[in-house]
Amino acid sequence: MPRHITPADALDLQSEASPHALLAFVTIRHPNLTEPIRAVADPFDYLVTEDGQTHLYRGLPFEIRPPTDSDREPVTQMRVPNVTPLIGEAIRESSVRAQVSLAVRSTADFDLSQSPRVELAVRAPIYSFAHFELTDVEADMLELSGTLSLRDYAQEPWPSTRATEGRCPALFR
Repeated sequence: MPRHITPADALDLQSEASPHALLAFVTIRHPNLTEPIRAVADPFDYLVTEDGQTHLYRGLPFEIRPPTDSDREPVTQMRVPNVTPLIGEAIRESSVRAQVSLAVRSTADFDLSQSPRVELAVRAPIYSFAHFELTDVEADMLELSGTLSLRDYAQEPWPSTRATEGRCPALFR
C-alpha cells in the first residue's frame, strides 16, 4: 500500500474547486474480536470493496494522524470513542497486540445520496498504511487511545523462540 500521495492527487486535493473531502477508514484486527472493527471518520456508514469483498464501515468520529516519516520507525497516535465496553476489554486485556490499517479515500468516490454510502467505482486509496501494531493502549468509559507503530525486528532477540524444558520437555529426558 502506498504511503505517499501522487503529485496529481496532491494538486487535485489542493484545488479550490476540488470535490474531495477526505475520509479516514480504519480496520482493527485482534484475535479476541470475532470480526475486525471497521470504522470511518464520518457520521454515515460506508460500503467499501476491498480484495473482492464488500465491507461495512461504521460511521464513528475518531482521530488519527499520518505516521511520522523520518529516519526512525513510523509512529502515530489514535483515539477512538469506546462505543461498547467489549472493544476496550478485548484489546486492553490481551497480551497480543491489535493490528491496525488505515486508508484515506475521497467522498468523490462515493454516492453520497445513499445510506450507507456506496462506492461509485472501486479505486485505490489516496493514502494508506497497514500492519501497524496498537501499543500503549489506554481505555476508559469514553475512549480508547493508543500508539500505532511498526514492529522493529532489528530490536528483537534472535532466535526469538528457544527450545526450553518447559516448551520441549521431550528434548530434556
